[in-house]
Amino acid sequence: MPSARFQPSFAAGVIGPGLWGRIDLAKYDTAIKRGVNCFVHAHGGISNRPGLRFICEVMDSTQRHRLMPFVREVDDSAVLIFGNQQLGFISDGQRVQSGGADYTIATPWLAGQVNAIDAVQSVDVIFAAHRATAPRRISRLGPANWTVSTVPINPTTPIPVITEIEPRRSGEETYSYRLTAIVGGVESFPSTVQTFTGAELLSNEGAMNVIRWNAVPGATEYRVYRMRNGVAGYIGFTTAGLAFVDDNISADLTVTPPVQAGLFSTPDNFPSVVSIHQQRLVFGATNNRPETVWLSRTGDYLNFTRSQNMVATDRAEFDLAGEQLNRIRGMLQLRELLVFTSSGEFSVTGPEGGFDATNPIVTQYGYVGSAAIKPLVADDTALFVERSGRGVRDLRYAYESDGYSGNDLTIFASHFFEGRRIIAWAMAKAPWSLIWVVLDNGKLLAMTYKREHQVWAWTEMDIDGSVESVACVPENSIDATYVIVRRTVGGVQRRYVERFDDRAFSTATDAFFVDCGITYRGSATTTITGLEHLEGRTVSALADGDHVRGLIVTGGAVTLPFAASVVHVGLPYVAEFETLPPAIQFDDVGAARGRPHNVSGVKLQMEKTRGIKTVTQDGRSNEIVQTGGDLAEVIALWTGIHNLSVPTLWNKDGTVTIRQDYPLPMTILGISVDLSIGRS
Repeated sequence: MPSARFQPSFAAGVIGPGLWGRIDLAKYDTAIKRGVNCFVHAHGGISNRPGLRFICEVMDSTQRHRLMPFVREVDDSAVLIFGNQQLGFISDGQRVQSGGADYTIATPWLAGQVNAIDAVQSVDVIFAAHRATAPRRISRLGPANWTVSTVPINPTTPIPVITEIEPRRSGEETYSYRLTAIVGGVESFPSTVQTFTGAELLSNEGAMNVIRWNAVPGATEYRVYRMRNGVAGYIGFTTAGLAFVDDNISADLTVTPPVQAGLFSTPDNFPSVVSIHQQRLVFGATNNRPETVWLSRTGDYLNFTRSQNMVATDRAEFDLAGEQLNRIRGMLQLRELLVFTSSGEFSVTGPEGGFDATNPIVTQYGYVGSAAIKPLVADDTALFVERSGRGVRDLRYAYESDGYSGNDLTIFASHFFEGRRIIAWAMAKAPWSLIWVVLDNGKLLAMTYKREHQVWAWTEMDIDGSVESVACVPENSIDATYVIVRRTVGGVQRRYVERFDDRAFSTATDAFFVDCGITYRGSATTTITGLEHLEGRTVSALADGDHVRGLIVTGGAVTLPFAASVVHVGLPYVAEFETLPPAIQFDDVGAARGRPHNVSGVKLQMEKTRGIKTVTQDGRSNEIVQTGGDLAEVIALWTGIHNLSVPTLWNKDGTVTIRQDYPLPMTILGISVDLSIGRS
């Protein structure tokens, strides 16, 4: 009996084999059976992924490397390449050079440690933590001027020296004082205690002590403390001169000078996690104290001191105690400081939302547990990798429950993660809201994530080689995605940094859908050079909009069969997706499931597409043939509905596969399938 199935959206992405029979699910009608080298748009369409442009080889292809984003502002970004005790840089799609050579600086991290570095950025500085080294700051002074230094824990403000204590009149009393200097808004440690014996009792009328000291370069303020019961209590300050008069000022023991911190100075006491929260630098999880969080003083990332009598703005230090060991895996600043541990999810705040070192409020909201992968932020939502490394969840504050809750984002595509573990991920918010996920076997997955529309859609990438790292940074008006791919070239292992193309084109000539590729623009030529990184490999080209396949790179070049002025050359790949079996119910014979199906026609709603095929289950295909009116012009990209006949094949699925094996664009917005369904 004839029937038709129209699928107006693919917003559910790929669902796993365990759900192919769940026709009762709302997501079934917008899901697909397979999706390779394509991604789902939040509005429901599906496109082939853009190609990968070759950027550079890593510093040492025999060792693993890691990419890390640096974003000062939306039009000022870079990608950092961490290697074996060295650090390289990429800016605007090019390796940063200095003196005609790749610019590289030294770091303390070995190749086997770089994937475990946790980092957070503050304008021109990245703070980095790893349990094997003291915390570091990576500072950018210029495009090719970076430094790596140890993060100071204690302020370096010079300490003043009290030179004289002069009472107005002599007596039998003893008074002791300490002094601090303020330079650049940072208070120094106090001077040594200076004591004068033989002073008049200050409570007597007219009695006073004059304290004098030496000048501290750059000091804008000096604070004076008088000792009382062994504690230095604040009695006043001066911004001018080098003397202070104590005429029986009451010592305020709630305001005391800072005490030197002895943190993060020895092995097993180096933090492994770092974040920023409410103008404080936050560290967590040393080997000796895996549950502990430390926050710097308010407004001073490089100051982990506390007053002798603690106040709200001092360094904070607390443990995330629970029934199980809560080893801290990651931290994230959102509405509150979110702390992800091996046993659960916590929030850290203070009274009325402002953090207070004397009264930190720690609340546990979940018991899922987290892997050691830094959480991501999508608008107002945190995303984290579950403890097993095989699941992704989101976490968002809900006002109605005054707490955090979330979803399992891998439940419909769990087959992608069977026996695998997530080792890296990054989010490209613009323009497609894609989260790129790297698995431990080198596979790359893409998840389209739009929480407000309840869209999370998975697809997989089939890339020649293994993906080992990923990072996203804003460049121009989009978020650029960079990956490290381990490829075999000429029988030798190479690790390349490559960048996904922007997928911005108006004609087929500008379409870039090859991997590890380059682009030539210039006078028409048949010889394309600059392909030394693909020596001996078979590549494809799009030359002035025409596909050329089967080219072999020799001497770093290929020869085209005709001259062209715009040529994209690189490794070919195939993009395709397959629909799910139709879920049709007939009044007279019941469900169509299990009955013979025959697809006789397909109608595709396309956008900027050229050269796709439908493929039957026995491998036969039928191509959408497009021609231009003027044979001298590049064939135009098609937007609209296209009818396509399909080779006759009876089967029990009734699925349709759409394939793009040319280096050309494909976007399908909807599909209508004409079916004949047998009764037996």
